[in-house]
Amino acid sequence: MTTQISTTAITTPLANIAQTVLEAVIALGVSEFCISPSARNAALVYPLVNADHVRIYHWTEERSSAFFALGRIKATGKPVAVVTTSGTAVAELLPSTMEAYYSGLPLILITADRPRHFRGSGAPQTVEQVGIFGPYVHLMLDVQEGEEFYLKQWNGRGPLHINVCLNEPQDALCQSMRLTTNIHKPFIPSPIPFLIDQHYLHFLKNCHHPLIIVSALAQHEQEAVVALLQHIGAPVYLESTSGLREVTSIAHLQITQIHKIWQHAAKHGYHIDGILRIGGVPTARLWRDLEEKNDIIVHSISALPFVGSSVGTLFQTTLAQFVNWATSIPKFYDYQYENWQAADKKAHHELMELLYCEPQAEPSLVWSLSQKLPEKAKIYLGNSLPIREWDFAASLQTRHFQVAANRGVNGIDGQLATFLGYSCSAQSNWAILGDLTLIYDLAAPWITSQLKDCFLQVIVINNGGAAIFKSMFNHPVFQSKHNISFQPLAALWQWQYKKWETIPTHIATATDKATLIEIIPCAEATERFWQKYYLMLDRCLL
Repeated sequence: MTTQISTTAITTPLANIAQTVLEAVIALGVSEFCISPSARNAALVYPLVNADHVRIYHWTEERSSAFFALGRIKATGKPVAVVTTSGTAVAELLPSTMEAYYSGLPLILITADRPRHFRGSGAPQTVEQVGIFGPYVHLMLDVQEGEEFYLKQWNGRGPLHINVCLNEPQDALCQSMRLTTNIHKPFIPSPIPFLIDQHYLHFLKNCHHPLIIVSALAQHEQEAVVALLQHIGAPVYLESTSGLREVTSIAHLQITQIHKIWQHAAKHGYHIDGILRIGGVPTARLWRDLEEKNDIIVHSISALPFVGSSVGTLFQTTLAQFVNWATSIPKFYDYQYENWQAADKKAHHELMELLYCEPQAEPSLVWSLSQKLPEKAKIYLGNSLPIREWDFAASLQTRHFQVAANRGVNGIDGQLATFLGYSCSAQSNWAILGDLTLIYDLAAPWITSQLKDCFLQVIVINNGGAAIFKSMFNHPVFQSKHNISFQPLAALWQWQYKKWETIPTHIATATDKATLIEIIPCAEATERFWQKYYLMLDRCLL
């Protein structure tokens, strides 16, 4: 997608461009702002702090502020604005903007700038802010006093950058500034036109042994996707972020063992010849395997405009629209995968026994945790290893969890901040993070005192480094080994601290304040677990 850059040149008698920008953003449906106050953006900050109809989150660090905003967007479904000063503060927003771009999240970046005649001068606090986010914003607006400002061009399906050129601020003038409107229109992104999906019809006609993989879905999309899966009747692998792993009405379609899936399916007469992806870009290893499988037909159905791979086709659509059309198409085949599914169920049963027998192995700790977390909890997985381990080991019992994660274009960046933004006071909130992930986001807990009445529990799996790379690269530099204890960090944040080597029967109470829980897996038990698992898997499925 090519970023539009607008420098409107129609002169109007607007006296206060900062106020005009804020009111235009509020009119879009924005009611939450993450602000990092400084001199240059004072004209943007004062109208917000003087208003009682918007929610303000005060941050000292812009990178975490913007990731927190992503969490708020995930939690509310509405755009959230981040307000920064000029200079390198703007550059701190790039990682979260990239994440928002690939996840289709309406993140609004309002960056204060010096007047245009400073550009290229090298003057203090002056950088080239116009176009700084490159292709990762859908629309970029550069505006200053006396210019018309409007937001009709933005489709609401990705980031928006508004660069506001401001003269030297005067405190008395800024303090007197007030927003003149409190109108909040419902946020409605531009609709996606619906056409007949010829690639989907081709997929149905030519794939005799398809596998469906469902990745990240919004809550409002889940019911429609369940109806589609029931209609197609093909085997399906459900990632945790789909929100469908616990749905009993599609349990008869579900395949749970993803390791060596190609060989296992073929062994039982189901030679996978097509992958139908629904929702976000999958994190499962099989998705990356497709790069080397030229004989597999791959088709994606998603509200996002990304194929997610170097192979395959994409139909960008609102899933509810697509399901209304697709469920009217007669089924082409009755897919015969009973033998494979029976073997998969046997393997899943033996996996549960193995998890029970090795309680201190890392996957076993995740499994035990999934059984003891409160029902209806919000669970944030950040990132790679916690996502894969939850997909692999978390219980399939109906617990009504609400699971979320960042797509991961940033790897481990901003995960704790995103979780804190995703949290709410109506549910218990749990993050499961890797140790290096937590270290990477130490500024995020700044916001804790502003999240009153939120039950916040952060679990860090401390396996002494980047265990995910252990089986991939021999050199220890990839593993970033350490012997850090996280107890001093909990004290720094004024959080409670707990340390577990096994998961206790009662893991939290309603009176617990923000808590950091350090889980220490047993490296030897984890090694034994994986050796036993792969032997068991081959025995059950091969």
